[in-house]
Amino acid sequence: MTIRAFPHQHDEMVAIAEAILTTVKARIETSSSDADSQLPALRMALSRQVATHCAAEVELLQEHLKLNPKVAVDSAPLIRRFFDELLSWRCSLMECNASWPAKRIAQEPQGFVEVFTPLVEALRARVAWEESEFYPRVLGRTITRRPAASAIRPPLLSGCGSRGTVAA
Repeated sequence: MTIRAFPHQHDEMVAIAEAILTTVKARIETSSSDADSQLPALRMALSRQVATHCAAEVELLQEHLKLNPKVAVDSAPLIRRFFDELLSWRCSLMECNASWPAKRIAQEPQGFVEVFTPLVEALRARVAWEESEFYPRVLGRTITRRPAASAIRPPLLSGCGSRGTVAA
């Protein structure tokens, strides 16, 4: 895995997390249980994407630091912050998943939104920090994002099954 895959992975994690929020908010607004069937798959997808990305990121960082021991010394506080915040966020996500099973979310969707929204905001902030500060300073690499990336994505479908419509 190379650092070039990280922006795509970041985008995927944020998109899945936002889809979880959108799904639960739709349940609140419509009182529909259609959202309940999508939620487990979204939550599992987020957990898998986070695990895959973090493993690749840590592996790349460890390899880089072995080859560049001076970076490890010079950037020790930044590297410590990287790991501390990563572990803290992942623990918060695991705690949220354990504390909010599907049945509880169905019963208290607003409570879930209140708990999950800060996790999504922290994820967005983390991605921005990694790409703008951490990667350039520790890995010596900048992330180049393609501005038109969102334009090539297919439109999202609302609803489920074959009766979905293009979301506005």
